[in-house]
Amino acid sequence: MQEEEQKDLHKNKKYDRLQTLNTKNKTYRRYKYMYEYVDGKAMWANISTPNTKFEPHKYGIVVLTDEDTATRLEGLGLSRVRTRDGQPKYDEPAFSFSRKVDRHDGTTNPAPKLVDNDGNDLDISVGNGSEVTVKIKPYTGKYGTFAELIAVKVTNLVEYTEPSSDNEEF
Repeated sequence: MQEEEQKDLHKNKKYDRLQTLNTKNKTYRRYKYMYEYVDGKAMWANISTPNTKFEPHKYGIVVLTDEDTATRLEGLGLSRVRTRDGQPKYDEPAFSFSRKVDRHDGTTNPAPKLVDNDGNDLDISVGNGSEVTVKIKPYTGKYGTFAELIAVKVTNLVEYTEPSSDNEEF
C-alpha cells in the first residue's frame, strides 16, 4: 500500500512545484522556485545585446542538446524548435530560450547573466557552436509552456565575428 502512495506522490511531484497566479487580466500557472540547466551547443545567441530585428525585443539563445536532455525538457512541456511545416529545424534536438527586454509594466528586464567556466562575467558575443550550460526558468502561460532565459555559462567559446564585406560577390 505504501509503495502505491509513493508512486502517486512521485507522479504528482511536477504539479507540487506549480503555482497558480491570479493577476488583474489573466490567470496562469508557473513553476515555483524551479530552475533547469541545459547543456549543449549555442546557436543564434543574443545574450549581452538583445535581438532588435523583431518586436518585442528579446535576449535569446537556441541550444542543440542530446536526446536524454530533450526528453527531460519535453517532459516539462517545452517544445523543440521546428520549421513552419512542423519538421525539426536542426539535425540535433534544439530548444529556444528567451527573455523579453521590456516587462509588461514598462520596466526593463536585466540582460541574462553571461559567465565563463570560472564564473567570471563576460561581455562578448557568443558564436554558433560554443558549448554552453543554460539556466532557465520554465513557466506555463496562456499559450503553452515556455522557459525564461536566466543565465548562460560558456564552457568552450567560439567567439562570434562579423562577416567581412570585402568577400561579397553580389
